[in-house]
Amino acid sequence: MSHSILMPIERKLKIAVLLFVVFIAGIVFALPRLQFYQLMGRWFSVRIVDVLEAPQTVSGWSEDGLQLTDGRTIQLPGLQKLPTKSAALNEATKRGIEIASDGRVFGLVRVHHWCGNDPVREHISRVNIAELLKFLREGESSITLSKEAMKCVSTNPGGQFLSGHGWDIGEYGDFQSWTKLADATKIAAVNSEKRNP
Repeated sequence: MSHSILMPIERKLKIAVLLFVVFIAGIVFALPRLQFYQLMGRWFSVRIVDVLEAPQTVSGWSEDGLQLTDGRTIQLPGLQKLPTKSAALNEATKRGIEIASDGRVFGLVRVHHWCGNDPVREHISRVNIAELLKFLREGESSITLSKEAMKCVSTNPGGQFLSGHGWDIGEYGDFQSWTKLADATKIAAVNSEKRNP
């Protein structure tokens, strides 16, 4: 009879130990997520990954343009010459390029979110390569930028591209603002020409 009394106690003890182990494992698993949430305000990290439509592979470039693996050389609209060396151009073309129907050329650039409090862990942005080079003051532009646009170009010729990490998030943000300003300036110039033929 004592044996039958011990069976339920052993069983209860085994269940209690198992529940305790599961509880501890849950804490060990949940604690990093809880800390991440407290720091970032979200449970999981963020991925921002743009893609190219019908990407073309780039084998290299010269001052005359981007050299594609199919033998074509593509000049970037608004640029007379490309830089002979450029970390930015290397980053923007290493995943291929997209040639839009209007001739603009886009590439993908890794953006480095260096702050530990930033929830973005992967960021690859689609950018207009000609505008990128103009912003970074690389290559020879075929158009004169407005005074407003020139005031806002990168203060670091060539940009802040960290080997293996990508483009500094701060400078990327400046580029996004500059692109909007450059577009607004172009629109204002076109509207002005329409009013004063």
